[in-house]
Amino acid sequence: MQNFSYYLRLSLHNIKRAPLPYALTLMILSIGLGVFFSNATLYYWMNRDPLSEQSHMLFFPRINAVEQACDSCLTPLRVLSYKDVQKLSSSAIPSAQAGMFQSGGYARVPNTQNGPTPVTIRVTQRDFFTLFNAPFLHGQTWADNEARMELILHYNAALKFFGRTDVLGQQLLLDGELYTIVGVLENWQMLPKLYDVNNGLAITPVEEIYLPWETAYNLGIKSNSTTQSRDSRNYNENFAVNGREGEFYQAQFWVRLDTPAQQAAYRQFMDNLVASEKEAGRHPRPNGNLLHNMLDIAEAFNERNRQLDAFAMVSVLFLLVCLFNASHLSLNRYMASQFEFSLRRALGASRLQLQGQLLTDVLVNGVLAFILALLFAVLMLLLINQLLPATSALNNWQPGLILLMFGVALLASYLVTVYPAWRASYSPLNQQLKA
Repeated sequence: MQNFSYYLRLSLHNIKRAPLPYALTLMILSIGLGVFFSNATLYYWMNRDPLSEQSHMLFFPRINAVEQACDSCLTPLRVLSYKDVQKLSSSAIPSAQAGMFQSGGYARVPNTQNGPTPVTIRVTQRDFFTLFNAPFLHGQTWADNEARMELILHYNAALKFFGRTDVLGQQLLLDGELYTIVGVLENWQMLPKLYDVNNGLAITPVEEIYLPWETAYNLGIKSNSTTQSRDSRNYNENFAVNGREGEFYQAQFWVRLDTPAQQAAYRQFMDNLVASEKEAGRHPRPNGNLLHNMLDIAEAFNERNRQLDAFAMVSVLFLLVCLFNASHLSLNRYMASQFEFSLRRALGASRLQLQGQLLTDVLVNGVLAFILALLFAVLMLLLINQLLPATSALNNWQPGLILLMFGVALLASYLVTVYPAWRASYSPLNQQLKA
């Protein structure tokens, strides 16, 4: 500890003796790390596994069920109709399954002076909360998948409308319809939101209100993200019937298949389903059954954010350039102190002691660079959010991520310092003393 204290004082003394070269080296290193940290944060959140304990068991089935014949249409639509969801959920193979889509509306507390507030809505079925580990703070999900005038609030929505979370039994007006609150979720977020990657929704916060699937069809509630109609029906009229019976595509459908045997059995179920539909004169298109795992869904739907990938690659290259330049400046600074290294060696300092001084320099540089890099990273994230507004939900630094960033800062500081220090301390001693 005494040696470390001495090495620390010596490092600070060297900084004070040549503050401008050191500040320039530190600034270049910090800018490179800051740009890298900002882009690495976005890349981490976009490519992480949000449900590592069960993502390998979650699947999105797709069938080529459009009733218009098309021999060249080999790939199913990315959204399903009400009839598709009904057919795909007729199997008892999955341990959980739910149809869903995102919508929007205006909500307010009845008998108050507050006006309607825009909200995001997830129309879904009861197994949604099991599939995606959405934990309840109060209450529970619906007893079944029948239509009911009940809804579930997210933690943030409960605070927004009531100022508290224990609101079971309270009522909420949603687009003019009165609902009873039967559950409140914890402050839960899923990033990326892989259960709905259409139109960039994967990097948006989870919804504020959860509404029963059958209720939404009864009331004519439609998706506000992706909808397609493949027939001549007027879906603005009698949606309770037309939305269920027609070729109106807006839903996602997820199943949980716990074992490879279940996955194989469900694929066989899909094949049998399509075969029976073809025998009945439906499903005229080629068999294009697909079963996507959750971690592959963004790639399968071509919804991977290529801009963030490009930013990540550029940030790595920029960091390498900054490391090279900072190392060059550091070499000049250490070579200027070469005589001091030689004198310490002549007075009996061992190579281990010189390495101790080197590691202390690395620690000091790493800590200072890490602090400055975080400041640059915040500025970069604000700039990226202006260029790509949808990334605003990804600006979250968890303790583990910050610790990893600190490790990267120490490694970068070591790479910048190790060669200059080696050149200064391990060149021939007699040559240095003569100089």
